[in-house]
Amino acid sequence: MSLRPIVRPKTPRLGRPSGNFTQHRRIDLLREKLEAHSAGLTLSDIALMLRVTERSVRRYLRELSRVTELESIAVRPGAVHLWRIKPSERGRTFALRRTQAYALLAARRVFDVLKGSALFDEIDVVLREIEQVAHRPAARSAVRAEGLGDVRLKERFAYIPPVARAYAGRTDDVDEVFRALSELRLLRFRYREDERSDGDAPRDARENRDRPGARIAAHPYALVLHGGAITCIAHDVGGRITRAFSFDRMSELSASEADRFDLPLEFAMEEWLHGDFGVAQSARSVKLLIEFDARISESVRARRVHPTQKLAVAADGRVRASLTVPDTPEVLDRVRTWVLGFGSAAIVLEPRALADGVADELRRAAKRYHG
Repeated sequence: MSLRPIVRPKTPRLGRPSGNFTQHRRIDLLREKLEAHSAGLTLSDIALMLRVTERSVRRYLRELSRVTELESIAVRPGAVHLWRIKPSERGRTFALRRTQAYALLAARRVFDVLKGSALFDEIDVVLREIEQVAHRPAARSAVRAEGLGDVRLKERFAYIPPVARAYAGRTDDVDEVFRALSELRLLRFRYREDERSDGDAPRDARENRDRPGARIAAHPYALVLHGGAITCIAHDVGGRITRAFSFDRMSELSASEADRFDLPLEFAMEEWLHGDFGVAQSARSVKLLIEFDARISESVRARRVHPTQKLAVAADGRVRASLTVPDTPEVLDRVRTWVLGFGSAAIVLEPRALADGVADELRRAAKRYHG
């Protein structure tokens, strides 16, 4: 009779956990445990809770002490010490009303693009605490709209962002780029430059898509969630230029353990944000002048697509929109897509190159319908 191997139960292993960002997850859990036990915990207590060795606990405590004030106290002479968060550090709280809680919960879907990462888990911890505030029993309040009943308001008050990219298989990369950003570490990665559609991209660009891209070492200045995707504004050290990198085109990300950088005082993220047209900056800008038919004037006037947008309304109801955007292919492609969305109800007056591009696209579309 053949013998079957004994199936051993799967239990967490003690010691240093594996994974690029697992250490940070354990540090976050350590902080949660210390916050829940205000009197303090011994090293052995913490080691048992985190399923690690006491040596690892000491390392985690050193890391946590960089951002949170900790103290080690002795209950009695000769006894083991207890570690806890200083009482003065615990006092850093603020009151949150139910109306404010519901407003913050309404926007929680904007973080769906980060799902699966340790960064998302960290944000979700706070959102779950805010959810408890929203669900607490209502009390009489002098603040207007504060005396809200629950009535499943969380399910009926929401912000729906654009459909998020699926980064489920790249959660370690998300955490790595955020670690480099938050700790001002040099970030190394590969970057694919051209990802335009097959119809627009030259043959050599299409062939290069399967290649990993050039190696880049950069200083990450900012991270932007826009259009359901992630964009990193970073200074390319080798290229000596600050630019916007699409996370979709980045691979093999690695934050340096030794190389740090200083964030330039003159850096301002607002200069990179261009409303519906994405994240970009250029030494050159281009002025757009677009005219819309009276039949869609209300929808045009109701939406501000760019910070520089200015509207003028004619006597017959036509609307002219003027705005100034960076002269980059990515931004102008988004502008063209926006204009095409209005079909025959919009016409580009300036610049000529954009007008010709929109006209060519409409002619190609008409040809497909009429053969």
